[in-house]
Amino acid sequence: MSRHLYLMRHGQVEADSPASDKQRPLSALGRQQAVDAGALLADRGIGVVMSSTAERCRQTVAGLDLPGAPRLEFQEALYLADVETLLERIGEIEDEVTALLVVGHSPGLPALAAELSYDADHGDADAQRCAFPVSSVTEIEVPGSWSSLAEGDREGVRLVGTVGASGAYGASGAYGASGAYGAPASC
Repeated sequence: MSRHLYLMRHGQVEADSPASDKQRPLSALGRQQAVDAGALLADRGIGVVMSSTAERCRQTVAGLDLPGAPRLEFQEALYLADVETLLERIGEIEDEVTALLVVGHSPGLPALAAELSYDADHGDADAQRCAFPVSSVTEIEVPGSWSSLAEGDREGVRLVGTVGASGAYGASGAYGASGAYGAPASC
């Protein structure tokens, strides 16, 4: 049974907020980005949403308004998490969950997307690491269990696509400012 992992970076934050990094809220644009991403993810059958406890991530999750009442898990460990921590938490998800959304931060999420897509296409991996703007969503197909993915089994794992706030969905590279796919000019 194939599973689908969705990695989403939080929406745009208020640039001049006096709040601490962890407490920075979404801007008006960031709130709209969350709504737009929710529309994209509405028919994906998300069963669990794992999110950083940062306010911008909490607000992003709320704005998604996903149907079907997915289980929400806000985890302190996901605040600025690295690849190892992200994989560890993903590996704890029960196999009955076929669609998992992780909402978090850069550089951890782009690094994870790059690592998971590397074996299938080095160019896609480079693009993931270099261009993962706020509100980006990357879909990765996982043919094995969540625990086997966390343990390093990458057999058959493939990047389905990445989309930003106004981009198209496809596997030919990362979302760019123009809304088109393709690797950025420089990293």
